[in-house]
Amino acid sequence: MRTTFRTRGPLAVVAAGVLLVGAAQAADARGTPRFSVVVSGLAAPRGITFDARGTMYVAESGVAGSGENGLTDTGAVSAYRWGHTVPSWTTGFSSLYSTEDPSAPPDVLGPEGLSALSHGCRMRHDACRVRLITSESTPGILAATHGAVDDPQAGRLFGLDPRSGHATELADVGSQSYAFTTANQALFPSDFPDSNPFGVLVTRGRHGAVRTFVADAGANTISEIGRDGSARVIAYIPNETGGAMRDATPTCIAEGPDGWLYVGTLDLVSNLFIGLPGGQSHVYRVNPDANFPTVPSVWASGLTTVTGCTFDDRGNFWATEMFAGGADAATPGDVVRIPFRHPDQQTHYGAGTLVLPGSIAQGPDDALYVTVGSSAPGRNGAVVRMSLGRH
Repeated sequence: MRTTFRTRGPLAVVAAGVLLVGAAQAADARGTPRFSVVVSGLAAPRGITFDARGTMYVAESGVAGSGENGLTDTGAVSAYRWGHTVPSWTTGFSSLYSTEDPSAPPDVLGPEGLSALSHGCRMRHDACRVRLITSESTPGILAATHGAVDDPQAGRLFGLDPRSGHATELADVGSQSYAFTTANQALFPSDFPDSNPFGVLVTRGRHGAVRTFVADAGANTISEIGRDGSARVIAYIPNETGGAMRDATPTCIAEGPDGWLYVGTLDLVSNLFIGLPGGQSHVYRVNPDANFPTVPSVWASGLTTVTGCTFDDRGNFWATEMFAGGADAATPGDVVRIPFRHPDQQTHYGAGTLVLPGSIAQGPDDALYVTVGSSAPGRNGAVVRMSLGRH
């Protein structure tokens, strides 16, 4: 069982009690950001998305229990109607915790990626689609804990009713990815089999058909999930060639203006633990109609530990960099903007202010909303609104 964030030392606890660092700045015409806390007291908030009605959905991975590993019932997804800071509903999920470093708090994994259709549900309730992906896989957790921990929600794709929060299981993605890496163990012999679904994207393809894609941070795969729950692997994200662990770790998927998929990678070890100055993460461009073993291409490079990504309505690619600044940073984390037509250009916002950002989404007011404290222990996370004068 390979958890996504193997944090060490101060990185695992730096955000405890910290929601937003530094004074908020007024936005000006040059795009200086203004930050404000929207919702606080969240337990490792990761995924965030908005639907066409402006409702904001936030996924919390949860908090750890006692012992080296186990499950709690502290994972959750909450819906916030536009302009409200109290959820209209909250749906609970299981949360897995695992201790990999006794000197640091346990890693916590549970509800992770969220995605909702941004159009088409204003008039028809049944056209609103909200998708959640949860971490790890049932067989992977059983194997890693020698049968001690059985999580029947691990690695599942859920559909959430936008009115009630009722969750419907749509696919066991984790088990399918675990089987894929078992059959293709030569791709990563030192680590496979493995699975850790983390990012999800729901979108409308040609002729209005709804399509769902999942990024698996453990299997390093991008899959399309069929209506029957089957996972079709469309791409294997190449591992880095110079890193200590050869583990690219795809964490997020965004649909570009060209209809292709753009996938960000974490590359945690290469960015933080082998003496490199960061900048080892990439964004891959993936054909949604491809099939493995078609190799995706690198679209942008020079990022650091990407955990969430999106395109805004002007075609800019945005990514959260959870550990930007490195292991010695007092407040690791940053947000980067890349113009679609100029992937070699990067503008950074939030360094020293946005602590351990998890994911990012554009709201109906054009501002960007970021989950922070996403790998902090306890209920020390928040959603932060970041507005710019022009972007």
